[in-house]
Amino acid sequence: MFKTEKISIIKFENISPMHAGSGDSLAVVDLPIQRERHTNWPHVQASAVKGALRSHFRNFNQDKGTYTNPRYLCNIIFGSDTQDGWVAGDEQESLPGAISVSDARLLAFPVRANIAPFVRVTCPAVLERLKTDLEFAGYNYNFDIPDVAGDQAFALNWDVKEQKCIIEDAVVKIAGNKEINEIVKFIDSNHKVFIISNSMYDYCVSSCTEIQAQIKIDAETGTAQDGSLRYQELLPSDSILYALICFGKQKDADNEFKVEMIYDFIKKVFSDGSFVQIGGDETLGRGICKIMWIEGGQK
Repeated sequence: MFKTEKISIIKFENISPMHAGSGDSLAVVDLPIQRERHTNWPHVQASAVKGALRSHFRNFNQDKGTYTNPRYLCNIIFGSDTQDGWVAGDEQESLPGAISVSDARLLAFPVRANIAPFVRVTCPAVLERLKTDLEFAGYNYNFDIPDVAGDQAFALNWDVKEQKCIIEDAVVKIAGNKEINEIVKFIDSNHKVFIISNSMYDYCVSSCTEIQAQIKIDAETGTAQDGSLRYQELLPSDSILYALICFGKQKDADNEFKVEMIYDFIKKVFSDGSFVQIGGDETLGRGICKIMWIEGGQK
């Protein structure tokens, strides 16, 4: 088991649609996004998150020239990889990663609304999961989660005057306002957020993702190539996801790297307000995410 000495939570706000694909499908959507098996909620698998972080670290680490191998730190932090100069064989031992990364879980989902260009929605089941993750990570935050049923909705930390609101193709009844400051720190303090029922949330994240048609142009005719039409699913812009990053020391390297040193390297490259690309279609500008660290975990 990975020996954890420090845990932090990193939050991703995608400023462009994201496609973390799950492969081809026989359904209407040819290229669906990754979803949890038991809830069918969108998420990004840990391997994709770690791969994106590794790629970003490799390209933007300013300390890469500190060591003989420019990509030495990538192997130290993320584990041995031939792309970063690791050579298989007796002459060079394989290094395990010094960090462990969880799946990126969906925390708040953007939907169309009649009272704003869009609002973000979350639900009690998502917030219960967040509380469990906070407890595991050693955070001191605590908050009460309201009971929300049917077409009810609570406005989170903003004063809404309307009795009803249209989100996507559904009407929700505003049951009141909830000033839950601790939750707002994790989701968003600048945009409107609703806590809706679990069933309504499931409808939103299952039926209200973005679907785009793609074609390939025939170079000779200048028209769409026969059989090239396909439909791709995207997690819409302004979604909020979070992942847990567990830090351990790297004691299998030539010089032992302490947890705080690993942590400092990560926080320096992935600083608050910086951006990382996650998922496919990088050349189309997909999956650009703004990074924020949620403070208050283990010290």
